[in-house]
Amino acid sequence: MNFRKFKTYSLFVTLFLSSMILLCWSQNWFFLEVTFPTENSDELAISGQIAAPSLSALGLAGFAITAALSLSSILMTRILGSLCVVLGMFIVLVSFVAWSDPVFAASAQLTALSAISDIHTLRTLVIATTATAWPGIAAVSGSLFIPLGIVIMFTAGKWGTGSRKFDRNVKNNRISTKNAGEKADAQNNEDTSSLNIDAWDSLSHGIDPTIN
Repeated sequence: MNFRKFKTYSLFVTLFLSSMILLCWSQNWFFLEVTFPTENSDELAISGQIAAPSLSALGLAGFAITAALSLSSILMTRILGSLCVVLGMFIVLVSFVAWSDPVFAASAQLTALSAISDIHTLRTLVIATTATAWPGIAAVSGSLFIPLGIVIMFTAGKWGTGSRKFDRNVKNNRISTKNAGEKADAQNNEDTSSLNIDAWDSLSHGIDPTIN
C-alpha cells in the first residue's frame, strides 16, 4: 500500500469531516411549535448554533488537527490521531444530547422569547417538535473521526514526516559547518608548522628568527 497516498486521503477525510461539522452547526436542527401565554402558537426554528454551540469550536479543532498532521513527526501524528478519537467522541456526545432533548437544546432561545428560565415551564409551552437530519449528520460525521483517528495512530510510522526535508537541510548545514571548522584548524596547524620550520632554518644559518 502506498502510505504517502494514504496520508493524503486521511488529511482529506479529516478536512471534509471538519467542514461537515461546521456545516451542520450552521443549519436548522429543530422546528418547535410553541405557544406563549400572550400569543398564538408559532413555529420556531432552532439552528445548530443554538442547539449545539460547542460544535463550532470542535469543527475548528478538526481543521487545526488537519494542519498539524501535514507537518507532524511520527510521535506527534500518533498523538493527533488520539485527539481525533477524542474529538469524535465529543461531537457524537454533543449531537446526541441535543437530538435527544430538543426543548433543552432550545431553552436559551425560548427563555429569550418568553422570559421564562424554568425548563419544566418551557416544556409546557412546546406543543410539538420536529427534528431535521442535521443532528444525525453531525453525529455520524463525529463518529467517523473515531476509526479515522485509530487508523492514523496505527499507520503513523509509515507516513514519513513532513519536516524530514527541513531536518535533512539542518543536518547538512551542521556537517558543512563542522567540515569548514576542521579545514580551518588544519590550515592553522599547517601555518604554525611552516613558521616553526622557517625558524629552525634561520637558526641553522646563524640568523635570529625573532628579528624582523
